[in-house]
Amino acid sequence: MKQPKFQFEHPTQDAASAFLQAALEGDAAAMWSRLSRETRGLLEGLYAARAGVSLRVAAGVDSSGMDERLGSVVAPLRASLLTALGADKIGGYGVSGARLVDRGTAYVLLLPDFGEERVVEEDAWKPSHLLAFVHESREWLLDLGKTAELSQDAELPDPLGGIRR
Repeated sequence: MKQPKFQFEHPTQDAASAFLQAALEGDAAAMWSRLSRETRGLLEGLYAARAGVSLRVAAGVDSSGMDERLGSVVAPLRASLLTALGADKIGGYGVSGARLVDRGTAYVLLLPDFGEERVVEEDAWKPSHLLAFVHESREWLLDLGKTAELSQDAELPDPLGGIRR
């Protein structure tokens, strides 16, 4: 596998920070709006299985915040993230510059106990997790499958992989 291209300023950095903040605050609508179509579909399927409803009933969750299903659909993802990163520590993570895997895939590394915003030499980084994004509909959106795949490649734990039925 070739080395991904590093980019100091990339939209995935803001997307990761906003997603982590939304998870911390329990803002299901903000979390949902930052997820890829595939990830949304997986979460809707999981919701259908848990709630015992058909996929037709579970599909098409609206991100406006008015959809009563939204909190239930996002809850397993939020729980996995808070467990993996630590609910009391999630606000302290730093987000690295982006790594561009290809034109449609990028990831950022999460740096624990980062503290005040600062520049740190890359050899001093001790990333604990990564979040992967796919480019769709002119946005960089968090993707469950790519996060799992790239976390495994990097030998890092998957912060989204603890989702259970």
